[in-house]
Amino acid sequence: MIYIFSIIFVLSVLVFFHELGHFALAKLFGVRVERFSIGFPPRLFGKKWGDTDYCISAIPFGGYVKMSGVIDESMDTSTLTGAPYEFASKTWWQKVLILIGGVTMNLILAWVILSGLLNQEGEPIIPGTTIGYVAEDGVLAKAGIQKYDKILKINDQPVASWNDIRDAYISNLGSPMTFTVKRGDQTAEVTLTRELMQAQNADQLSIAPLLPAKVGEVIPGTPASKTDLQRGDLIVSIGGQAVKSWDDMTRIIRQNPGKPLEFIIDRSGQKLTYTITPESSDEIDEKGASHIVGKIGIGLYYEKKSLPLIPAFKEGFKKTLFYTTLNVKALGWLVTGKKSAREMLGGPIMITKMAGDFAKSGFASLMELIAHLSIMLAIINILPIPALDGGHITIVLIEQIRRKPLTTKMKLRIQQWGMGILLFLMMFVIYNDIIRLF
Repeated sequence: MIYIFSIIFVLSVLVFFHELGHFALAKLFGVRVERFSIGFPPRLFGKKWGDTDYCISAIPFGGYVKMSGVIDESMDTSTLTGAPYEFASKTWWQKVLILIGGVTMNLILAWVILSGLLNQEGEPIIPGTTIGYVAEDGVLAKAGIQKYDKILKINDQPVASWNDIRDAYISNLGSPMTFTVKRGDQTAEVTLTRELMQAQNADQLSIAPLLPAKVGEVIPGTPASKTDLQRGDLIVSIGGQAVKSWDDMTRIIRQNPGKPLEFIIDRSGQKLTYTITPESSDEIDEKGASHIVGKIGIGLYYEKKSLPLIPAFKEGFKKTLFYTTLNVKALGWLVTGKKSAREMLGGPIMITKMAGDFAKSGFASLMELIAHLSIMLAIINILPIPALDGGHITIVLIEQIRRKPLTTKMKLRIQQWGMGILLFLMMFVIYNDIIRLF
């Protein structure tokens, strides 16, 4: 049930704030709002205040604001009377602002959530810049990066933590990168060329930090939570095999799904022994292949740096901008064929699974998921596809250029085509979800 409740909560928050953006600007410019609905019809219950019916509808996967004088997904043309309170009677720039209100509110929501998490939960800092794992077929291995290299700079920008490495790498994607590394007693430079990035899967960092097998978060309801395993415990050995790093630990656990393993723990100098059976988990790799791996339900140990409110909002804004840019790049990879649609697109089934998994990790994790999905929703909605906000904006701009409105028949036809495209995409992502899960 946690999956059902989680997805309803996530979608309700996303839809409410998106539609609130449209609603607020419509009211600001004097447009009559006939209905503010969370969910799609049939209507279940609600209350009418003034001109607006505020209601909850039966289908929870969405919502809408119905404004007078706009032809939208409802295909309703009865409100087109030319009255001054109608959407169609407003100036072109007022229409654009009303239509962009949902996207704007989604970005603001992400900003507020990320800022709040930085203030309340703190910024997770992964210490160290020494590499503990290099994917053999990864782009950095091809460039010459080696295990145990300590990264000092990326493009002459000093890095002090793994967070710095991750952010610098993603920020410079598409451009040549020079890594200054300490290798033994020597300092070397490794260049990642544009040609190599184009030939390889460069959007994947393909390296991981050298970290101790130290327990961070213990996720409720997992095998680890059924023992006395605690934050800060250092895993010394598993099943008789010595563990010297987080990579050693995950490799052993992943290779033994469903098999009881003896864990020897160092807790402040005291040796403790636990028997934990990794649960079997179906995992999809970057090539789309399914693998059964073991997981016990623990997270990386890291320190958290809490930020005061004003610095948190400044950093939250930077994060929102960073994740928005990253999602735009991902959309570009999809359009150019660098990434396949099957690999990148997720629908309601995958989102439901993600929401449930994040909810199990805690409310803060669920809110972080909402922030990321809110950014994705904003980017998708601004696309110039009929029936999306971007499609409506395109129509407004076309009418402004033509100096006369499109005919009602033409608008209806555009909306019908848009709904057809969206239904096709929905069926595709649902099919894609089923393939990936099963």
